[in-house]
Amino acid sequence: MSMKTSVVAYVFAIVAAAAGALVGLYVIEPSVNFSLLGGAGWLTAVSILGTILSYRVQGSTFGAVSFIPFLTAFVLYPSWATVAMVGTGGLLAEMVKPKIALKRAFNVGQIVLAGCASIATYNLLGGKALQVDPAFQVVPHIFAVVVFLLVNTLAVAAVVGLAEGKSIIRLWYEGNIAGVVYDVVAIFVVYGFARAYVDWGGWGVLVLCALIIGLRLTYQSKHQLETTNKELLELFVQTVEFRDPYTSGHSQRVRRFSRIIADVIGLPAKEIERISKAALLHDVGKIHEIFAPILMKPGRLTPEERAIMELHPIKSAELVAKISELQDIIPAVRHHHENWDGTGYPDRLKGKEIPLGSRIIMFADTIDAMTTDRPYRKALGEAEVRSELVKFRGIQFDPDICDALLSSPDFNRLFDQSDTGKVLSITQIMESIRKKVRTPAVA
Repeated sequence: MSMKTSVVAYVFAIVAAAAGALVGLYVIEPSVNFSLLGGAGWLTAVSILGTILSYRVQGSTFGAVSFIPFLTAFVLYPSWATVAMVGTGGLLAEMVKPKIALKRAFNVGQIVLAGCASIATYNLLGGKALQVDPAFQVVPHIFAVVVFLLVNTLAVAAVVGLAEGKSIIRLWYEGNIAGVVYDVVAIFVVYGFARAYVDWGGWGVLVLCALIIGLRLTYQSKHQLETTNKELLELFVQTVEFRDPYTSGHSQRVRRFSRIIADVIGLPAKEIERISKAALLHDVGKIHEIFAPILMKPGRLTPEERAIMELHPIKSAELVAKISELQDIIPAVRHHHENWDGTGYPDRLKGKEIPLGSRIIMFADTIDAMTTDRPYRKALGEAEVRSELVKFRGIQFDPDICDALLSSPDFNRLFDQSDTGKVLSITQIMESIRKKVRTPAVA
């Protein structure tokens, strides 16, 4: 309940700050040159188009390419009136698709707040409206774009951090470090679009519309391809698990546990994703025909059968190696049964010779085995799992990871079935809040 309250309070604070910043811009310079507002109007319409053309990323999360028109409008005519027009356009765009009011308020509020901060910076550094002076005003232009992106991305990182109890700065860094190059490019793209409007008027706007549609199609196609590849991998994993009635869903759970453990020890998002893929595919080698009769056997294994089963990490790595985009996870897959003291298999690696991803998957794999009902025992509880990890610390498990996991308040996330191990989007957070506060109907 406190987490939900903090998110709601934060959204209201963003809206209040946006309103205050807009009033502040008005107080500083209340006059409006209506002849310069035309460009802002056109670009606001383009931004609405960008939102309408948003594409589904995952579940209820959508991607859009509408921030460029907003920024272009700000440098064309850096006035409170431009922000007010953009805010109104943003609100209209939010109404196009079904969303909860809290999400709409946050989206519009953070755009207005970022716009006010951007325009204030632009004016403070001596920037002039590009419709008055079309020259590239390097310092004010660069700082205006940077400030807008900073406020925008920090606002999103903050709401996610509050909802999930995570470091806001770390979330912001991991969510944006990969896009730094695009942000730098955006500085020049914004000027190019603004100059296109100054020089060509409406034709420049048409060019911008065409580019936005092109970007939308490119991003959507790329995402759909990635999604298809991911779904095919998951389908393949499920096919493998059909052979073993006692491990249905095992690879998905190991992936979830691996993400949580990797997050606990502070790995960056890109590395977590890489380990997540390795965890999902760690047992795919069991599809090989030599394992079929052993997997279907109900009782304990003979030494000969166990020796055959110990080949599955090798077979898994060989299958993964056939996919060119997965070459970097081959070691993590091959060595996920290596023990810290060197008694594991298949290569008897020891200590830090074992890839970090393999050490994490070892934890996840073992925890899933302990928390799953088997023919010879019932699933272990949280206290029993903790005891087993302590018992085999430095023998089977990396002692540093073990200590970090057991001392972390996130240890109990491993036993929360609703915890996917992923960072939720702002849309998913808002919708989860809506479900929690929904009042049941009275008969």
